[in-house]
Amino acid sequence: MSNPNKQTAIQAAQLRQLFAASNASLVSSTLLAAILAYMQRDMIDSSIVLTWLTLIVLVAVSRTLLVKAYRSAAPEQEAGTRFWLKRFRIGVLAVGLVWGAAGFLMFPANGPQHQIFLIFMLAGLSAGGVVAFSADLQSAVLFSVTSLLPIIIRLFATGDSLFMAMGMAGLLYLGFMIVSLRRINRSITENIVLHLDAAEREEAMRISEQRYRLLLKHSPIGIFHYDTDLIVTYCNEPFADILRNTVEGIVGLDIKSFKDRSILAALRQALKGEKEVYEGEYKPSPDTAGIWIDMTCAPSRDGTGKIVGGIAIIRDISERKQAEDMLRVSAIAFESQAAMIVTSPDAVILRVNRAFTALTGYKAEEVLGQTPHMLNSGRHDRGFFAGMWTLLRETGHWQGEIWNRRKNGLIVAEWLTIAAVVAPDGRITHYVGTFSDITENKDAVAEIHRLAYYDPLTHLPNRRLLQDRLGQELVAGARNGLYGAILFLDLDNFKTLNDTRGHDAGDQLLVEVARRLRSTVRECDIVGRLGGDEFLVLLADLSADAEVAAMQTKQVGEKLLEALAYPYDLSGYEFHCSASIGIRLYRDQEIAEELLRHADLAMYQAKMAGRNTVRFFDPSMQAMATARADLEKDLRRALAHNQFKLYFQPQMYRNDQVVGAEVLLRWQHPERGLVSPLEFISLAEKTSLILPIGRCVLDAACTQLKLWERSAYSRQFRLAVNVSARQFRTVDFVEQVQQALNSKGINPELLELELTESLVLENINDTILKMHALRDMGVRFSLDDFGTGYSSFSYLTQLPFDQLKIDRSFVRNIGVKTSDAVIVQTIIGMAHNLGIEVIAEGVETEAQRLFLEQHGCHACQGFLFSKPVPIEEFIVWHRRLRHQ
Repeated sequence: MSNPNKQTAIQAAQLRQLFAASNASLVSSTLLAAILAYMQRDMIDSSIVLTWLTLIVLVAVSRTLLVKAYRSAAPEQEAGTRFWLKRFRIGVLAVGLVWGAAGFLMFPANGPQHQIFLIFMLAGLSAGGVVAFSADLQSAVLFSVTSLLPIIIRLFATGDSLFMAMGMAGLLYLGFMIVSLRRINRSITENIVLHLDAAEREEAMRISEQRYRLLLKHSPIGIFHYDTDLIVTYCNEPFADILRNTVEGIVGLDIKSFKDRSILAALRQALKGEKEVYEGEYKPSPDTAGIWIDMTCAPSRDGTGKIVGGIAIIRDISERKQAEDMLRVSAIAFESQAAMIVTSPDAVILRVNRAFTALTGYKAEEVLGQTPHMLNSGRHDRGFFAGMWTLLRETGHWQGEIWNRRKNGLIVAEWLTIAAVVAPDGRITHYVGTFSDITENKDAVAEIHRLAYYDPLTHLPNRRLLQDRLGQELVAGARNGLYGAILFLDLDNFKTLNDTRGHDAGDQLLVEVARRLRSTVRECDIVGRLGGDEFLVLLADLSADAEVAAMQTKQVGEKLLEALAYPYDLSGYEFHCSASIGIRLYRDQEIAEELLRHADLAMYQAKMAGRNTVRFFDPSMQAMATARADLEKDLRRALAHNQFKLYFQPQMYRNDQVVGAEVLLRWQHPERGLVSPLEFISLAEKTSLILPIGRCVLDAACTQLKLWERSAYSRQFRLAVNVSARQFRTVDFVEQVQQALNSKGINPELLELELTESLVLENINDTILKMHALRDMGVRFSLDDFGTGYSSFSYLTQLPFDQLKIDRSFVRNIGVKTSDAVIVQTIIGMAHNLGIEVIAEGVETEAQRLFLEQHGCHACQGFLFSKPVPIEEFIVWHRRLRHQ
């Protein structure tokens, strides 16, 4: 903030203080005036008293109106502030002059008690003015001088030695007040400046955090770790997403159960000390579509160099493979039987295919850089070509019959199609021409249509044609009022056949399934193949009654299941196959893609129900699919509107000494109330929102440590912060922590980062580097949930852990399960032998605390002491504990 703007802000703040104190000063001034008039009524002429009191009331009313006008206007600009400050000072001058007049008008000639009362009243009033007007030095001095100077002059004017001494004392009192006013005003101004600076810093920090959230991006990669027995010991959320599973469902999984032997071979090579790369298609389950993965495997070694497992990094490259497939398809299409030519916008030939050479006789090097005019037969006039180019520029497309001359001079009739290639900005970048002999053209058109709209294996309509037909059926259903139905079929265990008998057997099965489907439904019904082992049946012209239409559709579905259940003879191999069918009825003109998605959801419900069955679409399935999207949207809104709150649970030493706290995250949802992290942390991890959330928690924790420094009772408190795996693995995590520490200027030894076993073991080399870098700064580390996962104790000697935290699952069973009590004792003993502190979480009973105390664990946290609470309640709890 520039100096002029800052000065304006200071004056505005002073003005607000002056007007805020005006009500009290107005009331007290009026009441004092009434008391003075009452006390002097017998000593001063009543007309003088009444006149003076009327002036007091008029001034008070004027100042009251001024206060109301100010509050209605609420000025913030520099000119407005000066305007209202000037009027406030005029009001102060007016009330000061009226009270100063009392020094002459209300001073009785006789009656020492009344004289002393008047002097006392004016001295007290001036002192009150110092308090009320001290925010503005001119107003305060003006009021003090105008209210006290007349009585001082009156005292000197009496000529009496006592009154002259009192006048001298009054002058000293006035001088002392003016000097004090300067100090008080300076203090108020400094406080205002400090408040404005703090507000400015907070706004700058808020803007910086918002900018960081907008710029922060992350590209997740799946990672998992396995031991020498090929058992998964750790995986991250992106890996679980690739396998369409959960982290809990994957950890502990035996990789040898994977059907893909090539994946196993790559993983085993890593256990032999070799780095292996694998690229191929992987199916998480037989009834799901395959995905293409890129996997890099490397050995995982302990501190002695012994291989203790392997680490694999996996990326989903399905989109890349699809792009490569499309490029191959494009290349094959370009080298099709039809002659093709590519030109620049000004018709310069850039590329031709082999069919062009075969049809025209010209080699590629003979035509590149030329124009198609070299093929001109002379049979078309200029008007023909002008019309062609006009239509091309207007519509981007032209087709028709044309006569061209070959290299050998032969003139032939060809069917030519020209299409413009348009860039996103609307600019034409190329023209692509396709032509062939007229005699071959009809067959070529028919083949193109078949490839575009029919499945080449089963000759059924493909997805594109099915969507077109579905759109037509939707229009017809809306017109005639009859229901139609979509039956989404997926073959059960189709992947098993492919894996055991090969793709040829799978293709034979698909062809036979297509034949049975066509023969089971009516001629007017449509059967198509979406791809893989998925088929679609469209039933039209069902009943106008929804219940009857549903019954009709179910009967058809059951007939289809019955037809597909008969054994299949696949080149002498008998195979049994069933299907799962999802059904979606329709009548109104709904969105085709949405209907297909509903039928697909219903098909998955059929699979979940045991397969070989029929299920109708239930809207609750769609609700479940959208619930996650809604929660993600709310999470992003929570970040933007600061809806996350920090809760603190104290950590105790020997039951009576608070050594610190663990900071825990809660979500204060505007509609759902307080949301537990169990409901949103997993989604935050998957969507990478955990990164800005973790950064906010880290900054807030450092801010709280800075606040605790102000009190002797809390300046030694440590604060434990949980760090997610994704946050820890960011490249600049060490710099993030350093920036948070430096920006708040706190002691790094009071910040304790809690890491889980799985996080530590995920990438041990990266973990060692980052932990030692942070430890060199002074940051402490606590190993959270120790003993709950696949523990490798060797890493404890390599990493700078200051503390082990005994998991609540063990503490809860103290006194219940002997094995858990033994585990707790073992952890405590191991920690002591390694010179590491130990703390137990989840302590809820005095018996648990005594057991831990007796076995050497003196630090605890849990509901026995306090549940996690907001910082305000934590402060109250700690204050109450100190006074016990």
